[in-house]
Amino acid sequence: MDRKTKRTIIDITQDQSELDFDEAELSLPFTFPDYQRRLLTTRVLADLTDIVIVAAIYILFIVTTYLQMPGGVSLDRRTVGIYGAGFLLLVGVYFLLFMLSASQTPGMKTRQLLAVSREGVPLEPRTACMRGFGYLISIVPLMLGFVWAFIDPEHLTWADKVSGTYLKKI
Repeated sequence: MDRKTKRTIIDITQDQSELDFDEAELSLPFTFPDYQRRLLTTRVLADLTDIVIVAAIYILFIVTTYLQMPGGVSLDRRTVGIYGAGFLLLVGVYFLLFMLSASQTPGMKTRQLLAVSREGVPLEPRTACMRGFGYLISIVPLMLGFVWAFIDPEHLTWADKVSGTYLKKI
């Protein structure tokens, strides 16, 4: 049986470009998932600090309005819902304003965290607004956007993903 073996050569260089490993080598360390994973505890503590600050301000507001009302307040579901929505809105505005002004909240400042772009520089106003929008969509479904960092392989929250930003230890 004298069969000639025919060899087929498949060339995929035309259809598939080469993989660019230089991009990974040039990426800054804070963009790697392992770096972001190490920040999770610090990040949670910073967020809790911020929530406590906002809650204290909001409780002061509630007590003041309660004392100013002539007939008192009946706590039915509607009233509790309105106060709850007001709290979530205040949290969103709090994060948005601090991102616009300093790229960090007081909680982030105490934990030495800074929100930065992919290049490692503080946020520009447009990016800070996108991050603020990301905070709002993270807060509305009962803070699920923040919990997402524990599930996500890159350990980023929805605010990080929407704005293309990272947290960096300073």
